[in-house]
Amino acid sequence: MKKPARSLACGIATVSLLGIGLSVTIAGPAEAAPKAPSWADVQAAKADQAETQQTVDELASRLSSLQDSADQAGIVVQQAGQTYALAASEQQEAQSTLDDLSAQAKRAKTKADDSASQVAALVVELSRTGGGDLSTSMLVDASDAKDLLYQVGTMSHLSERSATVLAQAKADQRTVDSLAAQKSQATKALAKATDATKSALDAANDTAASANAKLDEAQSQQNEVLEQLAFLKGTTVATESAYYTEQRAKQAEAQLASQTTTTTTPSKSAAKPSSNTGTNTGSNTGATNPGTSNPATPSRPSNPAPSQPNNPAPSKPSNPAPSTPAPSNPAPSNPAPSPSKAAGAIAYARGQLGKPYVLGGAGPNTWDCSGLVMMAYNSQGITTGGHNVVWQYNHFASIGRLVPLSQRQPGDILFYSSNGTASGGYHDSIYTGGGMMVEAARPGVGVVERAIWTPSQLLPYVARPSGSL
Repeated sequence: MKKPARSLACGIATVSLLGIGLSVTIAGPAEAAPKAPSWADVQAAKADQAETQQTVDELASRLSSLQDSADQAGIVVQQAGQTYALAASEQQEAQSTLDDLSAQAKRAKTKADDSASQVAALVVELSRTGGGDLSTSMLVDASDAKDLLYQVGTMSHLSERSATVLAQAKADQRTVDSLAAQKSQATKALAKATDATKSALDAANDTAASANAKLDEAQSQQNEVLEQLAFLKGTTVATESAYYTEQRAKQAEAQLASQTTTTTTPSKSAAKPSSNTGTNTGSNTGATNPGTSNPATPSRPSNPAPSQPNNPAPSKPSNPAPSTPAPSNPAPSNPAPSPSKAAGAIAYARGQLGKPYVLGGAGPNTWDCSGLVMMAYNSQGITTGGHNVVWQYNHFASIGRLVPLSQRQPGDILFYSSNGTASGGYHDSIYTGGGMMVEAARPGVGVVERAIWTPSQLLPYVARPSGSL
């Protein structure tokens, strides 16, 4: 039988629903999607009410299965992206350390030169008061300040004032030597961090490319399922997409409610967190928002990192996470949110809907997940602790702004982890209420508002940046 014609509007509405994309081969073993009814089956089913309902149920099951597989692929891409984010943060930290040491070394050299000048003046003074040719030869024979300091130090008739000048000059020179050694080590550390960042970036881009290669197929399959549902029910693809998202959001809220509300102390990683993201074990229950079109190819970010011009490095945290363990009660008072600031952060994030995802992106035209969270709250005058998921979680743990997931409110930050601890954090988003969230999903998807996916992989605490301490 002839297949009904497809409209352009249907295609656009469905593209936004896909959100994460599909790649069963990347995500690992997964249940096969239910067999898709053909258009002939769908048209035949419409003639019988009972058969129509059965086919609708079959199509809905297939749509959920396709989305689950897509979400699994998204997790792999996000984990690779977080590995890059950590490496880039550490690279920037190494650069900052080197820059600081260079500035210190410059100041120390200036001070040491001044001290050496005072010693040279001392030599001249000594030659006038009995040092004779020996003192004069010191000035001529010394190849540098250190030689001069050594030669003056061998003199046995230094006055107390002269000894003090010499001691200060020697101390200043030792500072110069120490900083030079530290700079050498910092330079090596930066080179190592730069190499690690490049490797992590290449791996993340390869992972994303592999996932995106399967995305077109997934989109086509979901497009067809939505068109079949709309045909059977006499609605539109946009209506079915919105209904599906609403149902997924309700399922997410129900799953969160059924999960234990008894939370343990949130696990905090050290100040230099591991990039190991662990093994994914969660199931998926997510869907994307139908109201956002598939964004264009990511453009060059506005603030690229020097070593990777097309992938800006996440910014250094304003308050790096301490290495001490998390307090037993990270948020004893359950800080109440500031509605105006939470709403402002949500509004800012929603203002980025449809913009592309780029690793290290922090606006204004490209984003990654932690970059979107960071800038949404920066717009409200609130810092988030840096530009990667692990550092953001640790920052809020360190200042007592973690709240049990069961007490989540709009504006709170949701954290995804592959191993149930902060060290396995790989993605974060802003909760908008009713089982929905705003996120910068991954390359090829960009910023979307969608139902919470994979609730089982959320950490048991959310961050409440706008809460009062």
